[in-house]
Amino acid sequence: MQEKILFVEDCDEVRTSVARMLSRRFDVRTARSAEEAVVAFDREGPFAVVLSDYGLPGMDGIALLREVHEHAPETVGVLLTGVADLDLAVSAVHESGIFRMLTKPCGFESMTQALDEAFAHQRSLSEACDAAEEVSFVRESLASFHEALEERIAAQNQAIARLHSFSIDLCTASSLQEVVNLAARAVNAAIARAVHVQVWDDGDGATVESAAGPEMTAKLHMHPLTTREGQIGEIIVDLGGARGGRLTDVDLALLSSIASSTAVTAHHEFRRRERDRAQHATILALARLAEQRDNETGKHLQRLAAYCRLTANGLREEGYFKDIVTGSWVRDLELSSALHDIGKVGIPDSILLKPAKLTPGEWDVMKSHALLGESTLESVIADFGPTRFLLMGRDIAGAHHEKWDGSGYPRGARGERIPLAARILAIVDVYDALTSTRPYKKAWAHEEAIAWIRARAGTHFDPILVATFVSRAEEVDRIRAHLADEPAPRDELIEHVVPVG
Repeated sequence: MQEKILFVEDCDEVRTSVARMLSRRFDVRTARSAEEAVVAFDREGPFAVVLSDYGLPGMDGIALLREVHEHAPETVGVLLTGVADLDLAVSAVHESGIFRMLTKPCGFESMTQALDEAFAHQRSLSEACDAAEEVSFVRESLASFHEALEERIAAQNQAIARLHSFSIDLCTASSLQEVVNLAARAVNAAIARAVHVQVWDDGDGATVESAAGPEMTAKLHMHPLTTREGQIGEIIVDLGGARGGRLTDVDLALLSSIASSTAVTAHHEFRRRERDRAQHATILALARLAEQRDNETGKHLQRLAAYCRLTANGLREEGYFKDIVTGSWVRDLELSSALHDIGKVGIPDSILLKPAKLTPGEWDVMKSHALLGESTLESVIADFGPTRFLLMGRDIAGAHHEKWDGSGYPRGARGERIPLAARILAIVDVYDALTSTRPYKKAWAHEEAIAWIRARAGTHFDPILVATFVSRAEEVDRIRAHLADEPAPRDELIEHVVPVG
């Protein structure tokens, strides 16, 4: 603010004379009344100092300077008065914010000294105001920075929480498809973009894919899924759409973290399936060995797996055992069904291959194959860990000769105390035995076998499973025909007999 003075005086001679003297040192504007002063302040202000006579017409000098102080706190007010009144001076200073009061007549030196002090005071007020504004600006800037920092920290904490949750979910994923689904959802949630994730399945030669978010545009960002063995897939992020634009450094960091975790988990899933396939192959080889020793060298195991799958999927369609019969449970059942008679490896040939009827003692030895199979698989579980496949195989091997009414073996278990997988295997194994040719019997017709099984619902078999199996009799017959064994020479067959057990 320049050192400008507004001098307010209603007497023309005094106003002109004083203004002329002050103009030697200061930039002076004049006004005849408070009203003119207000207009001059608006048009030519701001002024560093307002020097006003007290006895103005209308609004007096104190009222004028009070109004100036209210609207321009940096402007310093100096009052001229012909009355030496102490009360007036106190009122002027305390109520109107007036810096100095001069008594008329006032000499030039006294007036200029007072004005110099007023200008000095004005400069200190201005500096204090500037400092206050600077402090206010700094405070507001810090507040804004603090708010932005808090928002960024909150966003980063949220991102960390999402990544932590994603990592936990990956640890519980049970399939490659689930891993890919989790990755797509995680990227979409983290960076709010449409995303497509694909992993090239090295086991099946197929691509496992999943997408999240709106439809993607042609503007894309590709991020590889890489392991030490090379690239196994990619995450594709849409750069168009509603949000659009390039990915930020934070987006790229989140994407890289998700991609790294996804690639590692997918790689582990590949290796896990390789181990599982090797384990399954070894155990199934033992199961086939048991079947060969029992003269069941055809497609018996394939048929059992197909019948089990058909029955289990039927239970899912009809809404039975929802908490048990999942997609992975059905796959485990298909594999584990081959282990049902693995205990026969421990049965002597003299009993297992005896063409005549077994004695009671021999029959007791034959029945021990259930516990032999169960204990064999239990020892494998103890050595290599409790995989679902082995746990279900153990249950099937030990309980597939139990009966719904408790009259079966080896423990005489009844009802739902018999594992569900074993109850399913009991039905399909009997059906396959009835409809297959053996050295000691001819094959039954499909309709005869279905009728025999239906008649034993609630005694030999779980009635719900019988209803599900029988209601799909046509599909059962198609499986039987498709996987039929090569016919045996007729001279090996004897008359049709009712099977024992």
